[in-house]
Amino acid sequence: MPTKGLAATMSAPGFDSARRWLLSQYALLALSALLLFWAFEGTDLDRRLARTFFDPELGVFPLRRAWFLEAVMHRAAKQATYVLVAASLWLCWQGWKGRLSWLPPRNALLAAIGMVAIPAATATIKLMTARYCPWDIIDFGGYAPYLRLFEAAPQGIKAGQCFPAGHASTGFLWIVWAVALRPTGRHAVRRALLAALLAGGTLGTARMLQGAHFLSHTLWTLWLAWMLSTTLAIVVRADIRLNTPPTTAYP
Repeated sequence: MPTKGLAATMSAPGFDSARRWLLSQYALLALSALLLFWAFEGTDLDRRLARTFFDPELGVFPLRRAWFLEAVMHRAAKQATYVLVAASLWLCWQGWKGRLSWLPPRNALLAAIGMVAIPAATATIKLMTARYCPWDIIDFGGYAPYLRLFEAAPQGIKAGQCFPAGHASTGFLWIVWAVALRPTGRHAVRRALLAALLAGGTLGTARMLQGAHFLSHTLWTLWLAWMLSTTLAIVVRADIRLNTPPTTAYP
């Protein structure tokens, strides 16, 4: 960015509040990462929760093949996400061309990159970690040991690829809109955030009921989507100043 442009941005109204917001986001990200690590790596919470969905007499997760969870919440939801993301990318293109007053060009770029980067990063990290799905673990009728976050797969057993939760990322990817829509106002941000949390939480819960993921897998996916949305806003220099309507003075 040219020096004059940078100076104008630095002195623009709301810049200090935007900077404080960024600092607060990274502080919360650091704190939440520590809490997640403590809650799931220092305890057996994941397996304790998974046992509530497991039938020890049958040796299976009874809902693993449930029609609604598999056909609707898994396959159909994934297809619907492709359609919604494609439609949203078209909106981003319109915003990038300056045709949408509510979506500045760089915020449109942020949303477009974020919707692709969040599931892509999730899929990439899956290849770099060795954690198994609950239904793969010996405790739940599988073949593999339960691994902590940084533990490697034992020799002779193929590494797992269940962390983070890929399906939940197709819901949590909408978090990037809660950042991209900040210039539009607080209500738009809240609606986008609520939609993302509901979508990701619902899809993540469905897969947990099936035995496909532990709770920590879903929550770390949420953390990843949050972190990427915030970081990408800096990288593309999006406008993250929260637009607040003027207060009406009454006599």
